[in-house]
Amino acid sequence: GRAAGFLITTPYSLCVCPEGQNVTLSCRVSGALAERHDLLYKTWYFSSTGDQSCSDKRHIRNVTDRELHHDLGRHHNASQKPSPGRQSSHHGVEFVLDHHGAFHIVVMNVTLQDSGNYCCYAVEVRREGHGKPHTLQVAHGFVELQIQREKVEGWVDLCSCVADITAAALATGACIVGILCLPLILLLIYKQRQAASSRRAHELVRMDSSAQGIENPVFEAGPAGSAEPRPRPQL
Repeated sequence: GRAAGFLITTPYSLCVCPEGQNVTLSCRVSGALAERHDLLYKTWYFSSTGDQSCSDKRHIRNVTDRELHHDLGRHHNASQKPSPGRQSSHHGVEFVLDHHGAFHIVVMNVTLQDSGNYCCYAVEVRREGHGKPHTLQVAHGFVELQIQREKVEGWVDLCSCVADITAAALATGACIVGILCLPLILLLIYKQRQAASSRRAHELVRMDSSAQGIENPVFEAGPAGSAEPRPRPQL
């Protein structure tokens, strides 16, 4: 039958971190496999050129999939946390799975060279008999990581992530436009109020003039000799 299809989503599309921090990037798989018994292989790649698909399949800090997944197996078999020595043997990169469909990559002690796109891939693989396993479907997502060099006074040494770069850019643009347009808006409000005050003053003057006319009425006299003689009654 036809594959049901699954999807990868990333909670953040951009993370900005100062040098020296540890950052955890996450992806979540949702949807169904084509067959319940198929394998779902998850991994991460890196691109420093802005490629949102990490087409060259470059490994993060040159740590291979085999090393990452072998380390993950050792974590599952061990009751204690991994030692710092073991982490350093993998160049400060750790692959983490959870039970909610999410998988993460932890990049420790980040430097400027770690800036770039991190692509998460989920691949559905089917193995039939002793033949070579074949791929049924692939999904991927990406997160952009920017590393900041200088620590500004008052800078908080934490990574900050945003869900949507476009929304963040639009919000920033709206703020800038608002700040630039504020003087013009205030000027228009001032002009409008000035015009309203001027209109009110004119109305008051007109009303005052009308009131004076009522208080001092002027009656026009008719022209002299214009009154007609009343006819005398005849006896």
